[in-house]
Amino acid sequence: MNNFLKFVLFFLWVVFSLTTNAQELTKIKGKVIDAKSKQPMPFVNVTFIGANIGATTDFDGNYYIETQWATSKLLASFVGYKVDTLKVQKGKTQTLNFSLQETSITMQEVTIVGEKTKYKNKSNPAVDLIKEVIERKDKNRKESMEFYEYNKYEKIEIDLNNITEDFLNQGWLKKHFQVVIDNIDTSEINGKPFLPIYLRETASKVYFRKKPKTDKEYRTGTRQTGFDGYIDEDGLSFVMDKLYQDVDIYDNSIYLLAHEFTSPISILGPTIYKYFIIDTTEVNGKSCINLAFTPRNKADYAFTGNLYILNDSSFNIAKVSMSVPKQINVNFVKDLSLEQEFTQYHDSIWMLSKDKLIIDYNITKKGRGFFGNRTVFYNNFNFNNEQPDSIYNPIEKLIKVEDNSHQNEEFWNTARPDTLTKNEKGVYTMIDSIQHIKAYKRFMDVAFLLITGWHSIGKIEIGPINTFYSFNEVEGFRLRGGFRTTPQFIENMIFDTYVAYGFDDKEYKYFGGYTYSFNKNFLTNPKHKITASYQHETNFPGQDLQFLNDDNFLLSFRRGNSKRMLFFDSYKLDYIKESSSGFSYHLIYENKLQRPLGILEFVSSDTLLKQNFNNIKTDNFSVNLRFAPNEQFYQGKNFRMPIPNKYPVFQLRFTQGINGFINGEINYSRLSANVFKRFYLGLLGYSDVELETGKIFGKVPFPLLNLPQANQSFFLQETSFNLMNFMEFMSDEYASLKITHSFNGVILNRIPLLKHLKLREIASLKLLYGPDVQKDVFLFPVNEKNESITYQFKDGIPYVEASIGISNIFKIFRIDLMQRVTYLDNQDVGSLFGVKGLAIRAKGKIDF
Repeated sequence: MNNFLKFVLFFLWVVFSLTTNAQELTKIKGKVIDAKSKQPMPFVNVTFIGANIGATTDFDGNYYIETQWATSKLLASFVGYKVDTLKVQKGKTQTLNFSLQETSITMQEVTIVGEKTKYKNKSNPAVDLIKEVIERKDKNRKESMEFYEYNKYEKIEIDLNNITEDFLNQGWLKKHFQVVIDNIDTSEINGKPFLPIYLRETASKVYFRKKPKTDKEYRTGTRQTGFDGYIDEDGLSFVMDKLYQDVDIYDNSIYLLAHEFTSPISILGPTIYKYFIIDTTEVNGKSCINLAFTPRNKADYAFTGNLYILNDSSFNIAKVSMSVPKQINVNFVKDLSLEQEFTQYHDSIWMLSKDKLIIDYNITKKGRGFFGNRTVFYNNFNFNNEQPDSIYNPIEKLIKVEDNSHQNEEFWNTARPDTLTKNEKGVYTMIDSIQHIKAYKRFMDVAFLLITGWHSIGKIEIGPINTFYSFNEVEGFRLRGGFRTTPQFIENMIFDTYVAYGFDDKEYKYFGGYTYSFNKNFLTNPKHKITASYQHETNFPGQDLQFLNDDNFLLSFRRGNSKRMLFFDSYKLDYIKESSSGFSYHLIYENKLQRPLGILEFVSSDTLLKQNFNNIKTDNFSVNLRFAPNEQFYQGKNFRMPIPNKYPVFQLRFTQGINGFINGEINYSRLSANVFKRFYLGLLGYSDVELETGKIFGKVPFPLLNLPQANQSFFLQETSFNLMNFMEFMSDEYASLKITHSFNGVILNRIPLLKHLKLREIASLKLLYGPDVQKDVFLFPVNEKNESITYQFKDGIPYVEASIGISNIFKIFRIDLMQRVTYLDNQDVGSLFGVKGLAIRAKGKIDF
């Protein structure tokens, strides 16, 4: 069973239970102004008395609070002003405006002046201050040192939040889940009740060298809650590492929640942010200037918060406290808090000593969701101590020391700068107890079947449910059933099989595969495995879906003519070896027989013969080389989902067909190369660019030519040519370019009537070109009028299609408006433009 998805389902199970027992919401909006000048006051704290729940006013003095835990009074406070309180009607929607009066307090270093004029960078002390920080940041950051090393301890905790009293008082909960009630706690951040359900601890040693620049983390210990049978530890650890990446305030761009944020001390900071000097204060005994900042546009991927800058000529940062505006377009994130503290060493360099990131994930509008809490301590710093080259040489940045997950309690007592709380210690016992509760198991089984399509029975899984029924014009009504073993059957072996039957072609289809992992665990990365399989199946020429089944029910709905298929028998031996450096090689042998199905025919191109052929037999040996430095992915059940980052991915593939090795009849060679790169463009979003080229050497029948990845379904396939028909173009040489740009809502988030929907704009352009193909062994397919349905590229004109679309509809869906630009007069072209939605990610890219 997909362990990570089961873990997510546990969240949903409790969340849905909470949803049915929601307390009435209190919604308050208002404005805070200076009583004398009547000017709006930014950065004012507005909180409920006794609940530690509230908000901070924006640049215009506005605030908004929505909560189930309101108290009877609301308080507004700001340095240099008298505190004001107003009465609250709990469970109501209301407007409460504050008018604050100045006190006679005078700050020692800085005088607070109400905002009375339009904000300007020119002659602005706050902007002058941040420019000094930016100018010196290369000197002040830790990377200015030649060598350093330190210990790193990280704790990540996941908590279900917003647990109401009505929910806790239910009889069925007390009867079956008393262990859950015993572990309820209250958040120190906002006073909301929460339930810790996951805890991971890691201990590492980090080494840095300036020239050549090297930053290596040796993970010496890993400990996390088991959820035995429900969580894939490697997969979940990756998700945690992805969501809670290290944040360096000195970087121009900060990658967080799969988005690129502009740092408040970026060189672009003064154009993105507005800065305000609040006061002077002490941080760890040092006098600091409290500099507040907020983005000029609340929808931009930027932060709001405070920098505490040393009040001396060094302009070092002693502390950072920041969050994100509620208007930014990040799914399921209601709130975020990041605090970093720096400690001075050798009376000069300031090193990050504590890092705390809390994210309030919001599944429903009423606040049901969970907290993600990451705390990191950095200590035992050692400077200018060069280590042997062997320490810096590994290609990968994170090196997991062997057996790092089997450290004893004595190791963790030494590694932790602070002890675990009572509730954190109880997480391990609680989770072990929950998985033995029958009500929980029943819910998980049903929900897992509906969401993933697989049903677990002992040590096997039956599915996938989305292929049980499908249809097409050749096979007609098609039924399929299958199963696969899980690692619980044999930890490093997987067997999977299925049988299908088409009621129009009256043919059985079937598959059997066996995979052996040379790693101890089948899911362990990097992969080292071998697979032997046999498949007796059909497919549409040109439909290549890496992580989807061709008989997925959604793909049954197609436009145009889809009466041409191939029936094939494939014996395959597949060996793959990966390394932690990102380099991998893939060796494949395949003996394959293909025959036409439906109205497709294999007819000799020899005008004297005009002979029909029954099949094509090939013996193929393939070598695939791949280099993906710093690749990130989530390990699924029987595939991995790559998550693009800023690093490119290179692939080189070579196939040699041999006549007579077993029963192959064709000698030919195929060579192709592919490069994929994601380019981050700051506030403008990011672009995915994929370039591919290939050539076939030798004379081959058309099923062995390059068949572009076409899509005749009504659902968007990101990597396919969505307005191209199957087999519309074929060639023995080709080059393609695919560009997709995600604007991340940079346009729609600025439109008043649309910005609250948090939609995201997408545009794409796809091009394909191949020179005239050599004379083919078989005639190209024809239609009922004996006209060829396959076309040559002419006069250097590529096939082009473009699209614009909107994604993040209800946080899930995407709809694209597509336009075919060239080859508009080809026969059987169903549409020159189209609308497709519910994006199918055929090559498995994930965006958070």
